[in-house]
Amino acid sequence: MKKLTLILAAILVSAAMQGGNLKTAHIFSDHMVLQRETSAPVWGWGEAGKTVAVKTSWNGKTYRTAVGDDGKWRVSISTAEAGGPYSITVKSGKERVEIADVFLGEVWICSGQSNMEMPVGGFGFQELEGSNEAIMEASETSSLVRVFDIRTDKKTEPIEDVEAQWELTTPGVTAKTSAIGYFFGKRLAKILGMRVGIIVNPWGGSRIEPWMTRETIEGAGIPAEDLKEIYSLKDIPGRWPEIPELIWNGRVAPIVGYAAKGILWYQGCSNILQKSYDKLQAAMVRQWREAWGLELPFIYTLLAPYDHSMPEGRWRPRFVETQLRTEELVPACWAISTETLGSEVSIHPPKKKEIADMMVLRALKSVYDYPSGITAIDLPRLKSVKYLEDGTAVVHLTRTKCGLGSISSRDVVGFELAGEDRVFHLAEARIDMDGQTIRVRCKEVPHPIALRYSFRNWMGANLQKSNGIPVPPFRTDDWDD
Repeated sequence: MKKLTLILAAILVSAAMQGGNLKTAHIFSDHMVLQRETSAPVWGWGEAGKTVAVKTSWNGKTYRTAVGDDGKWRVSISTAEAGGPYSITVKSGKERVEIADVFLGEVWICSGQSNMEMPVGGFGFQELEGSNEAIMEASETSSLVRVFDIRTDKKTEPIEDVEAQWELTTPGVTAKTSAIGYFFGKRLAKILGMRVGIIVNPWGGSRIEPWMTRETIEGAGIPAEDLKEIYSLKDIPGRWPEIPELIWNGRVAPIVGYAAKGILWYQGCSNILQKSYDKLQAAMVRQWREAWGLELPFIYTLLAPYDHSMPEGRWRPRFVETQLRTEELVPACWAISTETLGSEVSIHPPKKKEIADMMVLRALKSVYDYPSGITAIDLPRLKSVKYLEDGTAVVHLTRTKCGLGSISSRDVVGFELAGEDRVFHLAEARIDMDGQTIRVRCKEVPHPIALRYSFRNWMGANLQKSNGIPVPPFRTDDWDD
């Protein structure tokens, strides 16, 4: 009887400890990755006035703070160089929280809409190249890449926590994880030789406005008519978020401050006619950086070619022009071109691994200052066009020291020329043996005055640098057609 009483007492004590006031935010859980070599905030809730002690096993240090009157506590801990597994112990009085299998490494936040959301297993109606291979191989590296997948609903007010937990990328987890995030994390982990944590936080179909506050939007410097259009949007139950703040409140605010290295962003389809997108995107980056207190590097993807039910339409390349301008508005912000990776019949390009690899290349060069050899990731831009007497347009681009090429030959698809009548015609184009000069001709336009490249929703454009980096759309005119 005495033994039974002791067992019951132990169970009650254990239950009291687990169900007490002391808690950490869900993002601090077993299998987590903390950003290495930095000051990393840890936060949670407890009994007002009590002391909270956070002990980290990698340095044996204990960090103390007091729970505020609002029941919240927050403390910053110092992280060491990459390694693990470690543990974090949080104590307050008799209460205790243990976080196990913690690794110090690199953390990236992946947000956007469905092209970031598209899982390794693909969507039910659209394939993803390399899907089966990636899922079958996932067990070999399941501990290397760890994901925290946020799926909170829309919120009209900021919330404090999300119902999610860190997971190893087992085959089952990998199949449902963002392909961009997974492929990026796996490649980066292998190159750097450390764990990579991916905070998966996209929402398919979402506009950019729900990812930031109204105050940020109103301070973005966009025209009054654009602002009026934004505030005319309505939230429809069961539909993806469109009005300001809804995702910020439910999916970003709860993780603000979690130590991270940078942000990967793939969004834009739902804003494709938004002429002020560059200003909105720049404003969002500034808001996130201010909230984190860090100038988080921002790597984003340009919209890929797709017919949009009208392949000859030009709204997609016009939007890409707008997306590109964000690079000029905020520092540490880089675009990734997908101009040769799109699909005429799918708005979700199946070549997510190639896109993720380009993001890795950009991160290695511009964020990690990786050793020389990764120098040709910069996107080419138009340098000059000279029209010869025989009607040939001679084109030169910037950032092409590694040379130019097309996917299958020296013949380039995607150029158009126009004369005084401003009517564009498809043109023939070839790259000279110098790998730098493009010569464009069109018999329907004997005296060209304007040139465009990949300036339709879909035209199978194939110009790239010799290392496979796609050349984004460009043009010499500013005509509204």
